[in-house]
Amino acid sequence: MLPLTSFLSCTAPIGELERFSTRQKYHAKTYITGLVAASNKTVDGISRHVLPAKNERALNNFLTEHDWNED
Repeated sequence: MLPLTSFLSCTAPIGELERFSTRQKYHAKTYITGLVAASNKTVDGISRHVLPAKNERALNNFLTEHDWNED
């Protein structure tokens, strides 16, 4: 499968979220693009398939270390 070189258009609304920093928006777009388009849905698979992904560790930290508020 060829790697993706840009985010999918379905991730555009993430750019409007005020609670996320620029870096968090970037990781959210990477993760969603990977879930939709990558055949391997793991953090490692997404970071390998989506070229805008900076690295696996940063994406994993975004998903696991962020203090998520359910509200």
